[in-house]
Amino acid sequence: MKNILIISFLFSLGVAFTACEDNKGEFLSDYSTILYFRNNGEIPVSLYKTGEDGDYQLVINKSGSDLGSITEVEIEVSDDVLANYNAQNGTGYVKLPDNCYQIAEDRVEFGADNLYKHVNVAFKTDIIFSLPAEVKYALPVSLKNSKDSINAEKSQMILVPTVSIPSVYFSQTGYVSNSFTDEGAQQAKFTLPVTMPLTNKWTFDCKVEVDQALLDEYNKKNDTNYSLLPKDAYMLSGDGVVGFTPDSSLVNLEITVDRTTLEYGNYVLPLRLANCTQEYFVIDSGKNACLYGISYVPDESKLKKVELTADMLSSNAVEPSEGSLANLLDGDVETYFHSAWSVAVEGSHYLQVALPAETTVFNFYYTTRSANGSAAPAKIIIEGSLDGVSFNKISTLTDGLPTGGKETYNSKIMVGKPFKIIRFSVPENATGGNFFVWSEFGMKVF
Repeated sequence: MKNILIISFLFSLGVAFTACEDNKGEFLSDYSTILYFRNNGEIPVSLYKTGEDGDYQLVINKSGSDLGSITEVEIEVSDDVLANYNAQNGTGYVKLPDNCYQIAEDRVEFGADNLYKHVNVAFKTDIIFSLPAEVKYALPVSLKNSKDSINAEKSQMILVPTVSIPSVYFSQTGYVSNSFTDEGAQQAKFTLPVTMPLTNKWTFDCKVEVDQALLDEYNKKNDTNYSLLPKDAYMLSGDGVVGFTPDSSLVNLEITVDRTTLEYGNYVLPLRLANCTQEYFVIDSGKNACLYGISYVPDESKLKKVELTADMLSSNAVEPSEGSLANLLDGDVETYFHSAWSVAVEGSHYLQVALPAETTVFNFYYTTRSANGSAAPAKIIIEGSLDGVSFNKISTLTDGLPTGGKETYNSKIMVGKPFKIIRFSVPENATGGNFFVWSEFGMKVF
């Protein structure tokens, strides 16, 4: 019996030492202190060319049964480690030149109270940026020479630095929709964030300018007719100068709009991020323009429901076998209008409304089919016309459209050039088809 117990004890020791040897759990050992990199393997390091070093923190952990142990370990940059990594992973990294980095210490000491240590690697960003772009460089670091155990599976790091020129940019680009009503304060405040992709350590300014060419180009490209926000209707904070200070990586440009000089309508303030006083920064050419939309509309309480009748509705795509236009107005969600599915129709299917009087302001609402939302619109293009021949685009809707059964959509208040006929075109439904189904429909106008 004693021999069996001794053999079992020796076997358990063997298992314990094997677990340490093959590194399958740095916290499993009851007999040693184990050191390892918290992060290991290939690590991409994003750096920026700012005239200063870019820092990366190596983190070395100490684990095992005796967390109060005193130990030390060496950090080594090894050509052999990189060669082995390349061979095992099919990569072709070249060791980063010695003048491109500096490791704060190559021998790390752990006191009784230390469970981990940070070691800084300072990358020389200006030098790295000047290296041949076609060569992929890496810094292979490893843990060596300790009286205690080193987890072999977590003893190496392949740091792959990339250096970019930092940029500043608008966090909102393209056309950005905003609106305010004629109720409440005469002035409305809006914000447009200017930001950067790194922690800011500098004091500098960026200039935002109004560029009407942006609006002209947008109107032409999108078949819209937005008006330039008049100069006397807005004010930019700092007269368009956005000031950055250390630790502020995002600064809001404040836009104050005064409605007292405006008529109801869709206005745009076309803004371009023009320059930056920080010599190492550039303006992101893909995110330097924002068409800041301001729709000035009456309060919804001032709109009145249009008493629609079936003869006021028309469509280029009435389905002959089911779903008449009159069903949209019967107050019964179990009946519906179904645009054509059994016959071919050229162009997008639309519902057209002939209003009793000319207007410039409206909203609309509809309910999807009771059974399901498979033919609910995924995109709606809204156009207005005075004569039914020449149409002006008012809006394109894609966000927030319901796709379930018996769901109601109530649009925001919209404004456009004077119209008496309004067209709702649906180029695509929720499942990708070219027809659509509504069970109920209504409009309000100013």
